[in-house]
Amino acid sequence: MGSDLSAIVRLRRHSVEEKQKMLADLYRQVETFEVRKNQLLKSLQKEREALEKTEDLAMLGYFGTFSEAVESDIERLEEELAKLEVRVRIAQDDMREAFANLKRVEIVQRNRREEEKKEIGARETKEMDDIGIEGFRRKE
Repeated sequence: MGSDLSAIVRLRRHSVEEKQKMLADLYRQVETFEVRKNQLLKSLQKEREALEKTEDLAMLGYFGTFSEAVESDIERLEEELAKLEVRVRIAQDDMREAFANLKRVEIVQRNRREEEKKEIGARETKEMDDIGIEGFRRKE
C-alpha cells in the first residue's frame, strides 16, 4: 500500500528527545538562578540579624553597601529568570508541537498497517473462496 513511515517516526522521535533535552537544560538554568537568589536572600537576612546584634556604627555603612550589591544581584537574577521563563514557554510549545507531529505520523502508520492487514486478509479470503469454488466445480 503506502510507504513505510518508520524512518519518519524515528526522526520525529529524535526531534522530540532533543527538544526534551533542551527544555530540561532550561529548567536546570532556572533552578540554578533560583538557588542563587535564595542564597543571596538568606545571606542578606543573616547579615541583617548580625547587624541588629551589634552596636558598631561602621557596620551600618558596610551593610548598606552590601545590601545594595545583594539587591542589585537579586534584581539581575530576577530579570534573567523572567527571560528564562519566556524561553521555557517557547521550548514547551515547541516540544508539544513536535510531540503532536510524532503522534500524527504514528497514527497514520498504524492506520496504514491496519489497512494493509485488512487488504491481505481480504485477498487471502478471496483466494480461499476461489480455491473452494474451483474445487466444487471439479467435483461436479
